[in-house]
Amino acid sequence: MTDLVFVATSQDSLFQETRDHLAKLGYSNCARFSSGKAAVEFIKFNPARIIIVDTEVEDLTIAEFVSALREVRQAEYLHILVISAERAEEFVLGVISAGCSGLVLRPYNLSALEKHMAQSRKMVQTQDSDRETVEQAETLIVQGRYEDAIGDLTLVVNQEDEQASRLFFRGCQFLVDKKWSDAIQAFNQSLARNQTFIKAYEGLAQAYLGKNDTDRYRHYLQKAAEEYAKLNNFAKVKKIFVEIVKYDINAPNPYNTLGIRLRQEKQYKEAIQAYFQAVQLSPKDENIHYNMAKAYFCDAQPENALECIKLALGLSPEHIEALKMYRLLTGISWEDNSNAPFQPPKGM
Repeated sequence: MTDLVFVATSQDSLFQETRDHLAKLGYSNCARFSSGKAAVEFIKFNPARIIIVDTEVEDLTIAEFVSALREVRQAEYLHILVISAERAEEFVLGVISAGCSGLVLRPYNLSALEKHMAQSRKMVQTQDSDRETVEQAETLIVQGRYEDAIGDLTLVVNQEDEQASRLFFRGCQFLVDKKWSDAIQAFNQSLARNQTFIKAYEGLAQAYLGKNDTDRYRHYLQKAAEEYAKLNNFAKVKKIFVEIVKYDINAPNPYNTLGIRLRQEKQYKEAIQAYFQAVQLSPKDENIHYNMAKAYFCDAQPENALECIKLALGLSPEHIEALKMYRLLTGISWEDNSNAPFQPPKGM
């Protein structure tokens, strides 16, 4: 094996045990971190596709550490294996939500670790194959062979998008059935495919730009931005959104689109966070403030809902739905109290 495996644990004995197990499986190249923050900073700038978090690190919870790793390496698939003696359902759901690729419960045997490392190799090989197709299409674009590139990339998008959605919903069902390992595997297969077809969307946009088809150029940029929003990659969303509005000043804000979907799925707190990001891109869009008010209202936060409604009406005093919500929240009409002082909710 040539892959460098990063092992994060604050306990010397656990690192030694894990390193010995990995050596038996052919992984002789291991690096150890005890500080979660130091590990995240190092991995941010250094290649690593396999990371093992063994029981604990010094300055972050396991869920926080996994989430931080996903944040700094969004553009590629990482295999993040958690080893822990903790069996509480809250802990398991927390590390799954953070994005772990596998969970091994202590005490464990060598075959359990071998199974997860084999899954890691399979996932990496699959993504490498898909990435190669996208990279070949990018070469075709540089050569001006736009139709050939479009054909290859469209095939990738159609296959990966369908598979990613199917795997995501399968993972949700596994969660309901408390089949934790199956859920983790399904979610991570979905994530790997998501990252592939985002690149395909960007490639399609460039190919259609080469053909001077600005409508399809904007369409695929929008699709890429919406997927980056799901990954909460604000820098990518902002860069793409700025490009989109050059062609369409009324283009949908990707984070607003995400917030609407999350609210409809009754994930109100997640929707609110999406709307906060949407506001950073479009601070004078009254509809985003109104949508955030609805999310706050559904999350039983009427005071914050009211502040968002005031922001919406301050930008558009004739916003019919916002006027209705203002009356619902206050019992009076906006015209009767349109100059009431207010402060934006914390974080805006």
